[in-house]
This record gives sequence, structure tokens and C-alpha cells, in this order.
Amino acid sequence: MKIEKLVQWLLSEPAQMRFEEVEKILKHEGWHLDRIKGSHHIFVKGALTIVLPVHKGIVKREYLRREIIRKLDLEEKYGKK
Repeated sequence: MKIEKLVQWLLSEPAQMRFEEVEKILKHEGWHLDRIKGSHHIFVKGALTIVLPVHKGIVKREYLRREIIRKLDLEEKYGKK
């Protein structure tokens, strides 16, 4: 799936999203997976950090909104359609 389509899906605030899709968006935005501690996947970009709890390959809405949409400022970059 194309990044733009994934971001629009993320901006629609689904109840959950597959980790592979979230990881694809993060990598496209320049973040990289630094380490995994238990169920927490820690992504870094410079001095910034995003921590995502991943259970059964799923990231829940609360973390999508708080950690991804806000920290990456996706609404500003891609616009909410």
C-alpha cells in the first residue's frame, strides 16, 4: 500500500492498525527502530523518541493518535481528508 494511502487511513483514526503499516510510515518519515524491550518498540529520530506498545502485531488507536499523528505532525503534512 502506498504511503499516502496508509497515512490517510491513519488520519481517519482507526481503532487499531497493523504494526507493519505503522512501521512503514515511521521509516518513510525518517524514524528507525532502535530497540525492542518486551512489547515496546522504540523508534528514534535524532533526539526524539516514540514508544509503541505492540500486542499481537497491533497498535491501538490511543498510541496512533498520541505517538504518531501528533509527534510526526501528519495532519499538517498530509492534511485530513
